[in-house]
Amino acid sequence: MIYAKEQIIEALCHEYKALFTQETFDPASDLSYDDYRNSMLSKTLPELIKETSTDLEYYTLDAFMKKYGQ
Repeated sequence: MIYAKEQIIEALCHEYKALFTQETFDPASDLSYDDYRNSMLSKTLPELIKETSTDLEYYTLDAFMKKYGQ
């Protein structure tokens, strides 16, 4: 399946929110949600896909998008 840049950004932001709860977020070393989102907005589509840490065999982009793309 083909995804638009905006869809991948939204999914990455959903993943970021899921990974960094109040208990795990460290403002000294982690980006704020807004800073993270802004950094994703400046990336190209191939860079965004790389950010998903997906591959063609074990954890596919489709699996990532089903989990975090809402």
